[in-house]
Amino acid sequence: MIEIKTIIQKRKRDFNASVALIGVIPFLVFIYLLVVRVASLHIFVGEVGYIMFATLVIFLLGIFVGRKMLWSLLQEIIERNRLVAVTETTLSLSHEINNPLLTVAGNLELLEGDLLGITLPEKAKSRINTIKEGCERIRNVTEKMAKLHKPVSTTIHGGVSMIDAEASA
Repeated sequence: MIEIKTIIQKRKRDFNASVALIGVIPFLVFIYLLVVRVASLHIFVGEVGYIMFATLVIFLLGIFVGRKMLWSLLQEIIERNRLVAVTETTLSLSHEINNPLLTVAGNLELLEGDLLGITLPEKAKSRINTIKEGCERIRNVTEKMAKLHKPVSTTIHGGVSMIDAEASA
């Protein structure tokens, strides 16, 4: 977050310096013409008036367009940093969850192999199948989270937002 603020502040300084440098020239021309021709109100008529008006319009338009471009750039930087943070977090969680999950699933397969010649009660078989299904569901969710391209948030109870893995893939 500190990195984003630093980038935003630097971009604002760069933009303000550019506007100041670009805007000084038309402003000085405007002031010069106004001061030199102050005795005559005909300054706003003819070619000089058109030049002054066009210069002022271009200067104001430049400020407006420049601010829009700056805002767009800042939004893009924030969105990219958000996406990078979400991606790094999901990959880390996927790694940390899948390693123990692999141990559970592997040991479950070994246990099934050890119990192959033994007749198990239906309750035990059901529990083993429930564990397998749970492992598979967890693996599917971590796989979806690792493939996030553009995170889409959804609001759940109490105004809390979470990433919708189905809509984000």
